Amino acid sequence: MEIIQVQAYVSDEKININQIQQNIYSSSFINMADVERGTNENKELADLLPKALIVILSSVHCLIMLCIILVIPILEVAIGASYRGQCPINPNIPIYLIVTGACGMTTIFLVLVIIAGFIWCVQRNSIAATCTVMCLIFLIASFMILMSLFLFAWFIVGNVWIFGAKKNVQYDSSMDNYCHRTLYEFAFAILIITYVLPVVGCIVQCIRGCCQIKNN
Repeated sequence: MEIIQVQAYVSDEKININQIQQNIYSSSFINMADVERGTNENKELADLLPKALIVILSSVHCLIMLCIILVIPILEVAIGASYRGQCPINPNIPIYLIVTGACGMTTIFLVLVIIAGFIWCVQRNSIAATCTVMCLIFLIASFMILMSLFLFAWFIVGNVWIFGAKKNVQYDSSMDNYCHRTLYEFAFAILIITYVLPVVGCIVQCIRGCCQIKNN
């Protein structure tokens, strides 16, 4: 009886594992299992693309996260444009928000182009299509690297503008050092979030790494 119970338990565990794997595949834009067990051309296609890129770009969660993150640059452009000219203490603060938001939206759009190209080349099931998309990804990645360098320098300048006005900013429109409360506090909050998010990401990765070590 004990042997039968153990075998039944093992069978149940296998079923649960299979169900989990099916759930993972079902949360993707494309069925990656079909790519892996398809023709030789499919396998060559999968070999050309990095495994990490396949997992990230084929995930629905990636698209959801991009849509959520897109809200931030849209707000930056909207608030910067709405309150432009309402910050005499430093007229560059709304410009900082507009430029940062525009670059953020451009980055997300380019990532969506990469995802669309990835899905297209897998559906076309062609090495030529894959090479074309890889060239496109290389060009987009090169542009994004240059834009990242610009944003890094722009972020430093924004720190000087926004933190530099912190001690003297006033919310009374009759004052020379006036800045609209919504504009300044939003710009200040964006800078703080920019500092906090990488720290939170590092902490999460450290916790995940420790959990994986314990599980192994």
